[in-house]
Amino acid sequence: MPLLLFLLGLLPFAVGGLMNWAMLAYPDVLPPFSLIAILFLLIWGAIAFFVRPRVAGVRTLAVCLNLAAGIDLILVGVQELVLGAYWSNPAGLWTQLYYLPLMNLGFTLTPWSHSVFSAYCAAFLLMLAATFLGARWRKP
Repeated sequence: MPLLLFLLGLLPFAVGGLMNWAMLAYPDVLPPFSLIAILFLLIWGAIAFFVRPRVAGVRTLAVCLNLAAGIDLILVGVQELVLGAYWSNPAGLWTQLYYLPLMNLGFTLTPWSHSVFSAYCAAFLLMLAATFLGARWRKP
């Protein structure tokens, strides 16, 4: 089950890649970013809700489901805060695409900051909150 949760935790890569493709293919159409973010968080919480009975504890579920998000947050932090630039290779692109579904909401929650990394952190915390809420809503 931990491997399945980790693989489900890679879902934002697919959603971010799809959003990136849509924005590049249709540059004149503005996607509904806020709606995408809310739907994404609802789906993220639903994943936690449905797998909760099959996992030993809420913390185990949260760690396994958000492990990829945490690794990606570290990689984005290294790129932005340490290196001062994003990697110009597929790894650099994919680390940015991971949080793309939640970036609008992340920036909305961090208007005081001029750093993109704070929006990434807000997106990570939103994913954690959705995981805990979804898992807590369902008793094992």
